[in-house]
Amino acid sequence: MKTKMSLLLRAGLVGVSALAAVAATMTPASASTSYESDTCTSSGNAYCFAAYFSSRGTQTWYSTSACHVVNRDIPDWYGYSPNGAILVRYIFRARMIVGRYNTCIETGGDGQGVKNNMASGSNGECSATYRVYYSSGHNGLSQAFLPSCGDYWPAENLVDVLKNENASLDRY
Repeated sequence: MKTKMSLLLRAGLVGVSALAAVAATMTPASASTSYESDTCTSSGNAYCFAAYFSSRGTQTWYSTSACHVVNRDIPDWYGYSPNGAILVRYIFRARMIVGRYNTCIETGGDGQGVKNNMASGSNGECSATYRVYYSSGHNGLSQAFLPSCGDYWPAENLVDVLKNENASLDRY
């Protein structure tokens, strides 16, 4: 009887250990995803870089689709996890730029992730240049966007190699 009890106890401990190992690799129940469409600190987003879901208009040279506005480096447009429990994803949203600008006003692309979905961009900053990269971590082929100091015109289409193949953004 003592041997049977010992075997049952060992089997129970092995089962508990296996369950604990599985639980340790599971995502916590509180894990969630938050979505950011505005990572610009400029008042009214007047002096930022705008990443657009669609190409610029052939007549107006503005991009009117949903955009993501930013004035910092983005090493990976997919997102990041600041604490392992929350994933922050970068997305396009309509109406992120307000005021006199005829840009970012339509809903095309609204809610889509920025990574590998950007078609054009414009730089409203006064002194910083932005560079869109093919790969995460500011690697691979790239395209520069020069400052226009408070104006989002003209928007520039991404070159064919980068259009909908963009992974990071460098501000310098």
